[in-house]
Amino acid sequence: MRIVIMGSGGVGAYVGARLQATGEDVAFIARGAHLKALQTEGLRLEHPQHPLHLPQVQVSADAAELARRGPADLVVFAVKLGDTESAASALGPVLGPQTRILTLQNGIDSVELIQAHVGTTAVRGGVIYVSAVIDRPGVIRSPGGLHVIVADAAGGDPTMAVFFAACGRATALQAKPTDDIRSVLWEKFIALSSLSATTSLLRAPMGAILGHPETRALQRQLIEEAVAVAGAAGVPQRAGLVDEVMAKLANMPASFRSSMSEDLARGKALELQWLSGRVHALGQQLGVPTPAHSTAWRALLLYSDGSTGF
Repeated sequence: MRIVIMGSGGVGAYVGARLQATGEDVAFIARGAHLKALQTEGLRLEHPQHPLHLPQVQVSADAAELARRGPADLVVFAVKLGDTESAASALGPVLGPQTRILTLQNGIDSVELIQAHVGTTAVRGGVIYVSAVIDRPGVIRSPGGLHVIVADAAGGDPTMAVFFAACGRATALQAKPTDDIRSVLWEKFIALSSLSATTSLLRAPMGAILGHPETRALQRQLIEEAVAVAGAAGVPQRAGLVDEVMAKLANMPASFRSSMSEDLARGKALELQWLSGRVHALGQQLGVPTPAHSTAWRALLLYSDGSTGF
């Protein structure tokens, strides 16, 4: 299976590395110092249980260069949401009649945002539960914990079936098909928007947040607000989801931080608009109070473009 990773940051590089290690034909699209390191030193995953070093990887900044080996069977789309339009528009050279695009982006808007730029190429929704960031060029750091993809089965799409099988052969990477991707996307959106808000606002890891009763209450309130918005938007969530999410957060490594909090610390642009900002906007549109998410949106807004705000 020929797989192109569009966006070789923490998530994209993690998935691509695990798949290449199983023998899949993987190529990465990257840029800047990370690109140069991948070209000269390969790709390294720092992981407490399953570290990995790939001395050689196919990598380029240009999809047209990768297209010399033919179109991709699957594109794993993992750029930050703010880069969606430019990245999707650049994919043309590696797209063929049978190519599928699997988006692992955050939020609930990714499939539509990508589809607008790739013509008739089928875009499949997916979510990934993994903590992985670029620690330094060419090196991805993960504290361990969850490493699960849930993606649209698309009625038994054979390309997706091959992808699920490839993940089943990988180390520290699982993939599960679903026939209800909309609910899956919303479930992750509820959790991610809420934990991104706390870890960014409080500049603290999850262990510390859950270790204090007041900040733990804030975490729960954010989840409850997002669940209420989901119901008003026509995607009702199962009873007990709030408790489930809180339990999952408690089982994460104490050092866990959201990628948005990592971006905030490094002065990078934030996905705030598509997380707490989206909950805030939907709440206003649907008449659902979201005081905690609205505060997160407003308090972090001046940092959303990567600036310090003052």
